[in-house]
Amino acid sequence: GAYQAELAKDIFIALGMKILKMDSRSHDKHIALISHMPHIISYALANATLAQENPQTILALVGGGFRSMSRISKSSPLMWKDVFKQNKHNVLEAMAHFQAEFDKARELLENDDFDGLESFMANANTLQKFL
Repeated sequence: GAYQAELAKDIFIALGMKILKMDSRSHDKHIALISHMPHIISYALANATLAQENPQTILALVGGGFRSMSRISKSSPLMWKDVFKQNKHNVLEAMAHFQAEFDKARELLENDDFDGLESFMANANTLQKFL
């Protein structure tokens, strides 16, 4: 009941967790972007690398950035299949937002707009003030 909920809340706070109340629809939308998208991106990066000629040669050059980005591609495909299935609409919406940003970066690069690319990256740097 209410006592168990308060006890759980106290334990979570003692562990340093942040408590945020939201409806399930909002939760599913937000979690698609901050949890599900990193998995899709990691799986796609791993598959793009594996699709290259001699991926072993490429992987010999791997540094920290690639290791960080590809680490979650080790996650269970069976589990994530179900997660993506249950939250399909929100994952597709998050993918569309990501694709728009990816396309923006591609366009800046194709147009040799390196100042615009720098601004694009500097804007992304501002995310860290919220983490």
